[in-house]
Amino acid sequence: MKIPTRVRQQGIRFNITPLIDIVFLLIVFFLAATHLTQNEKLEAVELPLASQHESEPEETPRRMIITITLDKKLHLRGKEISAEELDAQLLSIDDTKRKETEIRIRGDQRIPYQIVERVLISCARAGISNVQFAVLNE
Repeated sequence: MKIPTRVRQQGIRFNITPLIDIVFLLIVFFLAATHLTQNEKLEAVELPLASQHESEPEETPRRMIITITLDKKLHLRGKEISAEELDAQLLSIDDTKRKETEIRIRGDQRIPYQIVERVLISCARAGISNVQFAVLNE
């Protein structure tokens, strides 16, 4: 009885399927990350200048960015919202997550303080005390 033998192929063969999978996942990740970061900065505002500032912490907490444009409109996550909708959004945050949440206000330097005050009052009503302002360094 003759034992069947396989014909051996010469050379080395690479299986690049896992490599293609990883590259595809990286592309999807970076597309999603870029989209999310661009949503927060769609509204062009002229930030105020500050002579003193704190550096960004290495560990960033849960952050919500509220943008106030020169036409006195509020924007949250790239969408225009009213003051009442802002109240509802802040109150809808789970109680345990409110303590960890940071509110970052990006306000145009030419807007009146009454608009910023309204946002601060909304944060206080929701029990959020970690409020920061986005500024430019002098």
